[in-house]
Amino acid sequence: QGWAARHIFEFDKHHLDLCEAGVLVMPGGRSAHLELGYLIGNGKPGFILMDNPDRWDVMYQFGTVCFSEEELRGHLGKA
Repeated sequence: QGWAARHIFEFDKHHLDLCEAGVLVMPGGRSAHLELGYLIGNGKPGFILMDNPDRWDVMYQFGTVCFSEEELRGHLGKA
């Protein structure tokens, strides 16, 4: 709740509000997952670059799941 924590939150949120899309590179941490959810919830495209394509959570379908950097680049060109 201190000044530094509020400052970092507002800084990050400001830039999330400015961006056009977001990419979660797995394995992302809790903050990264919240940030991608915030973007998707605000109508912005969200992409998930998987690191273990053999198993992934079905809730990632809120975004666009990619299994390679090339696939991600193809989607980003359309976003």
